[in-house]
Amino acid sequence: MGTATLVSQEIAEGQRLIDALNAAGVSVDSALWFYAPEPESWRLMLTSPSYDKKGPLKTYHEILSVFREVEPELKIDWTALVAVSVKDELIQGLRELQQRFKSSFSGRRITNQSVNHKYIDDAYIYQIK
Repeated sequence: MGTATLVSQEIAEGQRLIDALNAAGVSVDSALWFYAPEPESWRLMLTSPSYDKKGPLKTYHEILSVFREVEPELKIDWTALVAVSVKDELIQGLRELQQRFKSSFSGRRITNQSVNHKYIDDAYIYQIK
């Protein structure tokens, strides 16, 4: 289990960013806080079709442009943001589990689970599409 704690303020701030991205027309298919044991920190993982169409640099640019414009200022560190492909192994595994169990993981916490050969120490899921 992760030693760093994800607090409700970080969860709320992550939701504010996701809402701002959607309002700005930056499509976010899946989003979750993911605990990375090395270097013992939380990462806000965002998937977007833009990643596969435009590449990671343009996707990060789009995300950071919106991030800087959110008012009041977001209280999360921009270096915690991780943009990944909608084809990411972990995201695909979570998507398959949702379909298999005919259930949404939105708003749920997952701990100590292996999904698609990736170990999840701790995660908070906003949405998996």
